[in-house]
Amino acid sequence: MGEKFYCKDCHQEGGAKHMQRSNGRGNQGGVLVSRNKEYIIFYRGNDFVTPKVRKVLVEQQQHAITQQEQEELARLKASASITPIPKALKNPLVAGTLAETREATFRWGDSLNDELRKKENNRLILAKHTSLLKNMKRKLILAKTKVAKAEMALAKVQEYLSPAELPTDLETVTDEERFLFRRIGLKMKAFLMLGRREVFDGTVQNMHFHWKHRELVKIVVKGKTFEQVKHIAISLEAESGGVLIALDKTTKGYSIIFYRGKNYKRPQVLKPRNLLTRRRAMARSIELQRREALNHHISVLRHKIWKLKSQLVQMRAAGRKQDAELLQTVEDDLSSDDDNIQDEGDEAYLQTYGSDDEDDADDDSNEYL
Repeated sequence: MGEKFYCKDCHQEGGAKHMQRSNGRGNQGGVLVSRNKEYIIFYRGNDFVTPKVRKVLVEQQQHAITQQEQEELARLKASASITPIPKALKNPLVAGTLAETREATFRWGDSLNDELRKKENNRLILAKHTSLLKNMKRKLILAKTKVAKAEMALAKVQEYLSPAELPTDLETVTDEERFLFRRIGLKMKAFLMLGRREVFDGTVQNMHFHWKHRELVKIVVKGKTFEQVKHIAISLEAESGGVLIALDKTTKGYSIIFYRGKNYKRPQVLKPRNLLTRRRAMARSIELQRREALNHHISVLRHKIWKLKSQLVQMRAAGRKQDAELLQTVEDDLSSDDDNIQDEGDEAYLQTYGSDDEDDADDDSNEYL
């Protein structure tokens, strides 16, 4: 990029210019950078090109310009030698004429006026309501089918449940003892949390584990009403053989306190055979939750169907001139009964909870709830 020359008497202007011309820098755009008594420094520049390369580039550029001019002349001569031949129209133009209007009327019918447009809008409204009603009825039938399947699955799970009856010879507890046990039980830090499985064999097993070291056991129940918690307390009292002391509502939920009794003897089998296993209790919880959700869904669908029917009645009572055939179709769709639809695969659906493989595996399990 730079070049340094040695010269004598470089302080003279004439010597520097003569050195520049002698090295060919004057015609090639070289720049004199600096000089001193011994050296002169030249900079070639960013666009430095040797004379041979410059000559080749200029020749190529001139050749390209000449070729473009020749092609343009040939194109002009060819276009001048061609004479256009206009084609005669076979058919006359009919755009915007009376013939075109008659043809369009014959093919597509008369144009819509305000009355026809209003009638078509009313037909569309009725068709939309009819489609919505069909969709709602289809969803309602499907939901009823699923509820029936959930009921069958729940009944199949409940076959393994044989709850014990409340014993008649319960141990009596005085009011003073009940008050004392209630205060102690509410202050207990150790408690059992009753989950979504509710009462099953593992619940009674954990109660006996607590009674091994203390006389009281506290069970906390969340997300239940008072009637449901009361039913759970009575069931646990009958299955465990303990005495129900109190059922109170606390900040954590409902607290159920049981007393093991003065003559308590730990049974040899901690898990009752008449209750559901851990797996079947979970299956029962799932089916109960599914049935509750489906019943709520059915109630919502029935309300929507009733609302759509009332809208159709109001439309008829408003005196609108609707199409009689379409109204008859709507009435037929509403009065049709499709509740006889059955779904396949019920046996495979119910077979999930019929296995007895987990009975032996759960006997030695000491897991809490």
